Amino acid sequence: MAGSFMRIVVGAVMLLTPAACANSQLEPKVDNPLTRSIYWFRYVGGTDIKANCAAGGPNHIRLVYNAIWNQQVRAYDLAPQGAGGATLTSRVLTDLGDLSSVEVRDWGGFLDPWRGKRAESQLSAAEFGRLTALIEQSGGFGPPPAGLELPSNDYWWTVASCRNGRWGFAAYHYPTDKFARVRFAEALFAADKTGVAVAQPRDLAPAIFRGDRWRQWQLAIGHDGLRDY
Repeated sequence: MAGSFMRIVVGAVMLLTPAACANSQLEPKVDNPLTRSIYWFRYVGGTDIKANCAAGGPNHIRLVYNAIWNQQVRAYDLAPQGAGGATLTSRVLTDLGDLSSVEVRDWGGFLDPWRGKRAESQLSAAEFGRLTALIEQSGGFGPPPAGLELPSNDYWWTVASCRNGRWGFAAYHYPTDKFARVRFAEALFAADKTGVAVAQPRDLAPAIFRGDRWRQWQLAIGHDGLRDY
């Protein structure tokens, strides 16, 4: 009986995992609700980007906006293309812990409520150049703010990148700096085609006093990116 159950689960994972999972990228793994929690910290930390970051390797920029985990998380992957433009893949995850409104009509869609919204858009050379300049003005290509902590029930940004063989990482925490250095958010949200309204940061009590402490998590920034993930 247990063996039959395991075969069913494995089969479901194979059917619901995109073929692109065969490569080293983490994007397909966070698109899949069955594997997202396993790979999420590595995705935010950009371990796949860092592993491929070498002279002559692919350029890649990943920005993650955590607007209180379980409420809204937005992730953006920028992959430069020919002629100076780029492909922007936008992901929005909402109500990650709320099952009260989940409605499943058939087995083929039983994971749909947790997949979130995903959209792709093409940025022109001018649009990509402007966005890259805004990220640079924000200190988004590093160095990392070593010692900064990012609670799951707060608002924060992370930026993982590889440009011309150089690895970079940055993070911004609200209310620590009120996102004072972030210059890229407006342009990035304008290019987002998911149609999901942005959850704007708001002043709250310290994270430690909000929510179920046992269900919260926290990321810590080291000298080369995320620590302990």
